[in-house]
Amino acid sequence: MDYGPDRLDAEIMETLQELGPTTLSELARTLGLSKGALWKRIRRLAGAGLLSARRVGGALIVEANAPKSPPPIVRIGILRASEYPYILGLARRLRDLFYDVSIHVYDEARRLAMDLAAGRVHLAMAPLTTLVLAHRVSGGIVHIIGGGSGGGAFIAWNPTGGRGHATTMSSSMELCAELRGLPGPRVYASSGDEILALLKSGRVRAAALWEPYASRASRLGFEVEDCGLPVCCVLGAHRSLEPLYARIARAMEESVSDARRGAWDPGAYSRLTGIPAPEVEKTVKHYRLLEEPPRDEAKRLWDFLARAALPKTAIEYLIP
Repeated sequence: MDYGPDRLDAEIMETLQELGPTTLSELARTLGLSKGALWKRIRRLAGAGLLSARRVGGALIVEANAPKSPPPIVRIGILRASEYPYILGLARRLRDLFYDVSIHVYDEARRLAMDLAAGRVHLAMAPLTTLVLAHRVSGGIVHIIGGGSGGGAFIAWNPTGGRGHATTMSSSMELCAELRGLPGPRVYASSGDEILALLKSGRVRAAALWEPYASRASRLGFEVEDCGLPVCCVLGAHRSLEPLYARIARAMEESVSDARRGAWDPGAYSRLTGIPAPEVEKTVKHYRLLEEPPRDEAKRLWDFLARAALPKTAIEYLIP
């Protein structure tokens, strides 16, 4: 779901940021626009200082201006889960700070965190475990600047299943598996749907799942127990936004506070994530909403966080 006065303007800027300097003709082909229609928008965006256009020989070269930080186009990444009722409020508040704000939904925490480290998204609601890893591999480019959600992690059991358990890599689910000492081998999946499929097929005996997938497992007749995880996802930021960290954190705190009072739209959140609205309303109750980063809980969990970010079993996948 995207926010902004004109999403096509944002798409032009995003495309230029990816392509670098390019001709008007090539940009028009990439976007599927006529050169005339595109040129009108180019002139308006150039007048706003967001891009520049110059003639080189017979070609018109267009390029995005290097942002003076923060970038004018901001992408927020979230996981497909029930736990972010505040994300739409955060996006609305960030419209006061940025030219355009868009929300992108991921199925795998590791991929989201790596995109944050690479600057493909600028803000991410991601597991604490994954952001710890992203901070290290990015050389400190990723920071945790806001609260988010706690709880919402469960273990589902298939007593007739095979050996081992399913989880996603370097995530809250892997942290859950480490905390509970689930027996191996560990099978990695790339989405909640895939974890649930592994459990249903009997390939694994246990599965670490988040909402709404844990409730779906329960409806299928599997035994489901709370993992007892005190913290799940928090707000990670790319360093390009550093001058606005405090204002973004304030917007996050206000958005979480609104969600605590029930001031959020289940229908809009359902359209964003693809999770049915009644399921969202029911399963979001399994999360605690956190206005601030859970520093004390992170310190208490640090040994487990480190193990989940880089478990001993990783060597088995590194050297088959």
